[in-house]
Amino acid sequence: MAHSIRIAPRKDFESKELWDMYKLRAKIFKERMGWDVPIMSGMEIDGYDALDPYYMMIHDQSNALKGCWRALPTEGPYMLKDTFPELLHGAAAPENPKIWELSRFAIEADGPQGFGFSGLSLDALREIVTFGDRMGIESYVTVTTTSIERMMRRAHFGVSRFGPPIRIGVENAVAVVFDIGQQTHEALFGNMPKAA
Repeated sequence: MAHSIRIAPRKDFESKELWDMYKLRAKIFKERMGWDVPIMSGMEIDGYDALDPYYMMIHDQSNALKGCWRALPTEGPYMLKDTFPELLHGAAAPENPKIWELSRFAIEADGPQGFGFSGLSLDALREIVTFGDRMGIESYVTVTTTSIERMMRRAHFGVSRFGPPIRIGVENAVAVVFDIGQQTHEALFGNMPKAA
């Protein structure tokens, strides 16, 4: 099934689109994954949503929301620095216009799941890398699970840890740098033509 993927600032989305996204996050994070996140009127919203982030929204052909992602520059408050600083293991939190944070990635996958990323997840990754290229971003930081980190490594993405995982709630969490340079481009897009 074909999907449309849009990345834009929060202000560019209609209120209903945002509400649908917050409801999808509640469904994925609270109901499916069992995370200890506050839910308000069936929606998962946190303080970082008030900071005018960019959102990725993925819709299917019937315009049903199937996935979302949030991206914030590291020059202001963000989740790794301000909510999970223990995952930095003493390292300085990045504060650089070329490093952004990715958080709240949720995909409602159709069909069976294998051991790697779904096709829809790979499409989302390609879009976030393309967005990064357009915005002058060199890398993303993110708090993720050790299982997602393993999948990123197996896919040959440019990934490095700040330190060992820490148990946070029901997950073994780790903070990683997701470099979107040549290694990640080749993993997601194949070999790139050499510049003349």
